Amino acid sequence: MNVLQIAYYTVLRNIRDWKLFLLLIGAPLLMYLMVGNVATNVDQYVKFEKVKIACFDADGGTTAQQFKQFLQTTETLTAFEIQKVDSLAEGTQMVKGGKIEALIYLKSDLSQSLDQGKKAKIEIYSNRSSSASRLLVESFINTVNAASAIGEIGGDIDVTEVSSGIQQIAVSSTGKTLNDADKYPFLGSLEMLSYGALLGCFSVINSIKKNTLIRFNIAPINRFAYVSGQFLGNFLTLCPSSGLFIAYTHYVWGSFMQGNILNIILAFVPFTAALTALGMIVGYLTKKIGLGVLITICLNALLTGAAFVWALGSAQGFLKWILFLSPQYHVYLIVTDTISDGFASRIQVSLISMAIGATVLAAATLLWGRRKTV
Repeated sequence: MNVLQIAYYTVLRNIRDWKLFLLLIGAPLLMYLMVGNVATNVDQYVKFEKVKIACFDADGGTTAQQFKQFLQTTETLTAFEIQKVDSLAEGTQMVKGGKIEALIYLKSDLSQSLDQGKKAKIEIYSNRSSSASRLLVESFINTVNAASAIGEIGGDIDVTEVSSGIQQIAVSSTGKTLNDADKYPFLGSLEMLSYGALLGCFSVINSIKKNTLIRFNIAPINRFAYVSGQFLGNFLTLCPSSGLFIAYTHYVWGSFMQGNILNIILAFVPFTAALTALGMIVGYLTKKIGLGVLITICLNALLTGAAFVWALGSAQGFLKWILFLSPQYHVYLIVTDTISDGFASRIQVSLISMAIGATVLAAATLLWGRRKTV
């Protein structure tokens, strides 16, 4: 038997347990339909939350006046709510208190420096370097064609972190941002999808308990081919669940993705592979259904919980350090940034991270399964 034949029989065996199969496919979508507040997404009126910012002008010169006029354009006011502050101290206090997402500070020498042919600095007081206000400033620079005078990257736009409790919000060119009614059910759906790792766990443990591995060991079948086929079969069994979730996401948000559905597909391929590998590894380690389920549930809760507290803007300590290892976190970033036309660099980093993680887990699964004695 070759890899494809073993994968075929693995899929058939998984489908025969139709209750588990339907649960893995239907539960995530059912949860999203119940608590996802779909009406906020498909309503005929575009509903979104404006990003609250303030601008303190200590310059008063020509460039500063141009920027203040830019803040009052229809395009800017569609996505931002501009609040008035009378001092730098007042603005930073509003950021710390969570009343605004960011403060843009035009220093007193801004226009003078530009008139003298020097580069100037626009400071942004926010919680993160990639804040929505940064995109706004960069848009202004491109609009007035002043990139040669005001740099877009590096130290020419200074971002000072003053509060870690304010959530970063990406600005969408479509005028749409995700609110809490969209984000948290989405993370809940990712958690439900992640329980697909149980399929790989059950597959390995049942093979051990039913002596399937022993029969394969004494049969003229390559051990590596068997493990590879089992992995591929479990992966293919989970694909319909991820595929339906992608289709539903595109149905709800397709008009805002601007043709970037490929990002979503590329995110879920390594996501599904990582879940399959993780479940099989747990199965090899435990050899017991009860213990395997417990470990899988705990791992899923930990990795999804890290993504959830990051979405709340309060990821600290241990949870912040394990974010890089959380496939749920990377999928959440890729999907939300694609929908809101967010940061392309962050999408690329997450895609690369997920590809590396899935490759490492899959390789570990194949090597472990090939060498593991029953």
